[in-house]
Amino acid sequence: MNKLVSAIGLAITAVGVVAALSTLSPELLNIFIPIILIVVGSTVAASYRFVDEDVGFHMLLWGAMTAILGGLWVLAQYYPAYINTLAFLYLALIGLAVFLTGVRS
Repeated sequence: MNKLVSAIGLAITAVGVVAALSTLSPELLNIFIPIILIVVGSTVAASYRFVDEDVGFHMLLWGAMTAILGGLWVLAQYYPAYINTLAFLYLALIGLAVFLTGVRS
């Protein structure tokens, strides 16, 4: 559990540093927000082993969903014509994640 708390603290520190840097240059938000999402999601997903099986499954699932959101955000920056496609794809992934959460509960 101490490793989980340490990982969450490190992720919060990274988010704080990135938020502070983005106040200096607001146009960097489109670069920093996906990085924040990927870091926080990956941290939550990677810490699934430190808790019991059911909570760990949910942490892995929803942490991965947060990291995927960051990845899709990056794709939307480079391919703005596909932003609606990416949004509906993510909506489908949310539905799948909710379904898996309900099946696992």
